[in-house]
Amino acid sequence: MSAEAGAAGALARAIAAADRLAGWTAAAGVSVLCAGMLVVIADIAARRALGVSILGTLDLTQLAVMSCVFLAMPLAFLRGAHVGVEFLTDRLAPRALAALECAVGLLCAVFVGALAYHGALQARIAWMHGDRSATLGIPMVLYWAPLVAGLAASALCALLGALAAAARARRA
Repeated sequence: MSAEAGAAGALARAIAAADRLAGWTAAAGVSVLCAGMLVVIADIAARRALGVSILGTLDLTQLAVMSCVFLAMPLAFLRGAHVGVEFLTDRLAPRALAALECAVGLLCAVFVGALAYHGALQARIAWMHGDRSATLGIPMVLYWAPLVAGLAASALCALLGALAAAARARRA
């Protein structure tokens, strides 16, 4: 087996493993969002039927939405599911398109990695100060955790996408 074939196989295995993991984290994010929706539904039903509101609904739904977005983001990066303006790239040759996808993937990996780093710094500050949500007193670091983890995983997935695009550019 050539070194190039070995590298291609390793990249394919890494992408497959990342896809499985990102699928599980996206499913976890959607599950958390569904739980948040159930809290909102219960709150509405309790207000209508009993005239009582559930304490902390806003805290819980904010945490659920944050978790869902950032836990699903790596899968979107890995599968190229972000919104794109394809009419600009439809006329590109396969090699040029793959090179552009590689460059965009690298830029995304750097940018999202920087966001993860700065998010981790903010999470550390929230942890050190003992910041808590307004109503239920949920530690704010729990809001930062899915953001940082999702951004870090998204940076890795964007990098894998860039490597896959570079391999396509070489073959084209």
